[in-house]
Amino acid sequence: MNEENGDAGGRAYRDMVGPEGVKQHVAAIEMDGGSERPLGIAYGGFGLRPKVPGSASAPFQLDDLSEAQQKSFRIMPQIAALLQPISVDRIFPDEGGSDIEPITEEGVPTLSPQTVAEHYFDWHHTEADTLDKVDVQEFRHNIALLAITSYVLADSDARLTSEKRAEEYSAHR
Repeated sequence: MNEENGDAGGRAYRDMVGPEGVKQHVAAIEMDGGSERPLGIAYGGFGLRPKVPGSASAPFQLDDLSEAQQKSFRIMPQIAALLQPISVDRIFPDEGGSDIEPITEEGVPTLSPQTVAEHYFDWHHTEADTLDKVDVQEFRHNIALLAITSYVLADSDARLTSEKRAEEYSAHR
């Protein structure tokens, strides 16, 4: 989506689909952490802010979320349980990245696969970022994480919510 050029791609996408198109999104998924061994998926849109390295951030507390957000957050472990056989079943409370920020600011919930990131900065945006670094099994696990999460969300009547959508849902009750 072109984060390296001032997020122009993310803004262009948001403008292209318009407000009604944005409302139709179930979630925005950004996979920007490489294809190393996945641990699980981050879910956000609750007004959380990325943790600043070295800062003393308060730990995530499910009770700090609204009732609608808590209900929504509890959907993710059910999806993650399907990935338990390949040990990719952790849920991380965290916001998405800048590529999807233009639509997540409009209320689309964020999802982001999380990896061990042991070599991310060894390769990312360097000439060393080549296919020979990809471990096929780890890549398959990343694909499974994305495929299962996408399939279940697409097939489910349940909807994820975000900070903005929780407010909208409460207003329409």
